[in-house]
Amino acid sequence: MIMTILTTVFALAVLVTVHEAGHYFVARWCGVKVLRFSVGFGRPIFRKLGKTGTEYVFAWIPLGGYVRMLDSRNDDMGTSKLSAAFDQKTPWQRIAIVIAGPVVNLLFAGLLYAVVQISGTPQLIPVAVAADKGAFGFESPQQILAIDGNKTPTWEAVNIALAKRIGETTTISFLLQGLDEPLLQGQAVSPNQLDVLPVLGAPVERSFPVTQWMSASVPASPMTQLGLQPWRPNVPIVLDHIVPQGSAQVAGLQLGDKIVAINQQPMKGYNEFVAFVQSHADTKVIVTLERQSQSLKIPVRLGSYANESGNQTGVIGVGVASISWPQSIQFQQQLGMFSGLMAGGQQALEMAGLTLSFLGRMVQGLVSIEHLSGPISIAKIAGASAQSGVIAYISFMAYLSVSLGVLNLLPIPMLDGGHLLYYLVEVITGRKVPERIQAIGLRIGMAVVFSVMIIAVANDLMRL
Repeated sequence: MIMTILTTVFALAVLVTVHEAGHYFVARWCGVKVLRFSVGFGRPIFRKLGKTGTEYVFAWIPLGGYVRMLDSRNDDMGTSKLSAAFDQKTPWQRIAIVIAGPVVNLLFAGLLYAVVQISGTPQLIPVAVAADKGAFGFESPQQILAIDGNKTPTWEAVNIALAKRIGETTTISFLLQGLDEPLLQGQAVSPNQLDVLPVLGAPVERSFPVTQWMSASVPASPMTQLGLQPWRPNVPIVLDHIVPQGSAQVAGLQLGDKIVAINQQPMKGYNEFVAFVQSHADTKVIVTLERQSQSLKIPVRLGSYANESGNQTGVIGVGVASISWPQSIQFQQQLGMFSGLMAGGQQALEMAGLTLSFLGRMVQGLVSIEHLSGPISIAKIAGASAQSGVIAYISFMAYLSVSLGVLNLLPIPMLDGGHLLYYLVEVITGRKVPERIQAIGLRIGMAVVFSVMIIAVANDLMRL
């Protein structure tokens, strides 16, 4: 919980600071007097007065921030200060100040994505298996070479390609390359830097027809919805962790035990073991294991928990010794500085386009509002990504920065995009939008934003 809170607060504080810094520096460049630069809302934790008269504040609630500029509509001032007021600047200067925050968020996301590209952190190539053996005409693991003609060198590329089709009634085309599972499993047990991908035959195309695909929010992943799941090495069932007071500890299982069968059914590896345990909730079973060259049979009462679908799933309370992913399915691409920056910027634009497309489908009713996520989901993802490593956390921050930039550009009064709309109308008509109209728009915008926030938080609570 502490890790989740700290990682979430840090991510939001950094991204809000970056956003407001965009407004601040462009406002200063345009000659506007900045009265306060605040990260967060509520009671200040930190406050400092700068040499230019700007008050810098860090407040208790890090869910946003603001830059308060001198404005003749709200502040008393003499004629000498009038030229430094925001509302007295030209429409194009006000547009530059308003758009700077979201644009800097997108640029910052591109920089973060570039760090990921330049770091050269290994990723797994997408290797999948059918959830039901023999489904779709193949039994061996399949490398996903491309989706709808777009190359998919990593699982991230697969997820992005599938996310583009959410809400559509269409056919999703996969280009698949069969792999030799026994050889792949052998590479996992005895990894070697020289291992190559054990391909079987030529690539084949498979089409998956979908109808309003994943338009409603479901706990299953896109791959699961298609009847596929990631391939994982079948790890030997050698216990290296036992949950205190769990079923295994109560029954007397010990560290180093190797489980070979349950109810006289051989367990070839961890995958079969997990499948058996999960399908036998609250059941008494006989576990056959090897302990110090001796074969033992121990009765175990399996426990249970309610999974995301509300069904009871069996649990035994053990962890097994891990083995390495085969070198042949690890993808590593370390770009140079320039090419990394280009790739990072391209990825930020792609994610921005994907976010806008998703919002458009939601407005059209093609995607359910159940997909909206609020602060609780953001916190959970922040904590999980931080535990997965620095690069995963940076990727999470990059996507959050893209989302912050895109959402703020929406033409909704109260957001930057709403102000941008007013100033563009002023450029076209030559007259400012009347204060009365802006006040009505502000109330409408607040109603829309707060309604969306309530729905997002409600969705978060429903997922707990």
